[in-house]
Amino acid sequence: MEVHVVLLLFGPPGCGKGTQSPLLRDRLGIPAISTGDMLRRESEKHSDTGKTIDCLLAAGCLVPNEMVNHLLEARLAEPDCRDGFLIDGYPRTVEQASHLHQILEGLDLAAPTLVHMDVPDSVLISRLSARWNCRSCGAIYNLLSKPPLRDGFCDIDNEPLWQRNDDTVETAHCRLDAYKAVTDPVLGFYKLGGTGNVIHVNAHQSPDAVFEEIKAALETEVFSPVRLRT
Repeated sequence: MEVHVVLLLFGPPGCGKGTQSPLLRDRLGIPAISTGDMLRRESEKHSDTGKTIDCLLAAGCLVPNEMVNHLLEARLAEPDCRDGFLIDGYPRTVEQASHLHQILEGLDLAAPTLVHMDVPDSVLISRLSARWNCRSCGAIYNLLSKPPLRDGFCDIDNEPLWQRNDDTVETAHCRLDAYKAVTDPVLGFYKLGGTGNVIHVNAHQSPDAVFEEIKAALETEVFSPVRLRT
């Protein structure tokens, strides 16, 4: 019997979700749904909802739960989601988690498996605060993964590099604190409420090693090995 799986990819900023999401999508043959992409897609339609989203984001406001829930419900009802899907960026609140539970019941899909990518705070702070930019040409450097050839200067035009306010150590701490405040109750919803599985993986490894650990956990918890290795 084919297993129709719902994966929720969780992890703090800087953990590598953006790298793992397409790998899992391609290996499992299921769509990877990002709430950010979903909102942008609706905006590009120039629908009434899309125009409202544009106004909210331009004003620096969050898109209301009701609107996100409605768009997600419509997206999950599309044919490509019949065999399962992966969601990145949802649910962010217990209210959204409860709504997703109702959607899955309505679609006769299994409870979700939440894959949480764990990385030590100190590593995340280093990753998030390692980005520097060139004002002149727009080049972006990362002191950990893509450092400039000459410390503090752009490889392209030799202009001094600068760091945006949202890339500083202080901002990185704030981003992590905000993530934990939002995510801890959602993790509790799935761990304590019996409404899904929670898998923790060590994301403080190479991307390939993280992917292999996720695969191994899914083979144990969700799939037969065949589906993940074909």
